[in-house]
Amino acid sequence: MKTLFCGVGEAFDENLPNTSILVRAKNNGATVMILLDCGFTAAPAYWRLVPDPLELDAVWISHLHGDHFLGLPQLLIRISEHGRSRPLQLGGGPDTFETVKKAMELAYPGKWDRLGFEIIFEQAYPGAMLQLAGVEAVALPVEHAVPCLGIKFISGGKTLFYSGDGRLQQDAWLELQGCDLAICEAFTLKGHTAGHNSAEQVASMVRTADIRQAALVHMQRGERRRHKDQLQSFLHKEQVQGFMPEPGEAVEI
Repeated sequence: MKTLFCGVGEAFDENLPNTSILVRAKNNGATVMILLDCGFTAAPAYWRLVPDPLELDAVWISHLHGDHFLGLPQLLIRISEHGRSRPLQLGGGPDTFETVKKAMELAYPGKWDRLGFEIIFEQAYPGAMLQLAGVEAVALPVEHAVPCLGIKFISGGKTLFYSGDGRLQQDAWLELQGCDLAICEAFTLKGHTAGHNSAEQVASMVRTADIRQAALVHMQRGERRRHKDQLQSFLHKEQVQGFMPEPGEAVEI
């Protein structure tokens, strides 16, 4: 699997696009593309990095905060303008489909029914298996201010986890045993913030679950300015393999 970090920022970061990750995986030998979250500023970041936006096969929405789903109206309409006809899969929790439809109607009234392609919704439940673009995945509960589902992909003998925002519930850590790459929110370097995760808490999960590598995203903009240069030494001290990606950075596992 290959991951491309289109955006790595939090909701109100003036410098970094909202956290949004493109995953390329194999389905029966063919490469498929899945976009993980698409907030206010994520769609333009995706367009800058992907030459042909029609290649997208599926979108996963971890939760219904604006910086994770309100870029979808832009994304869908531009795909429509490019002449897409094949279906696009949308995965997320129980309220995702109707909320995305409402957002589209608010942003561009009447456009949903004139996209020219079908949106196929894959409803996810905590602990349940699902498939996105034919890739096997499992949804995992994450503690956040609103219902949030992380997702673990399994493809070609490799596993990749994306948390969305918040902290993966501790009783689900064993689901990530030996995971090759965990992409996790680290809103702060240390401590506890209600509904959010910290680099310190991610490090604890990584050690417990023997995760091979962690990518830390969605750090609060002031925290990122203050602590970015210290992060590698902090992770080394915590005995964790990890990094803080920049937009446009790619990783293969």
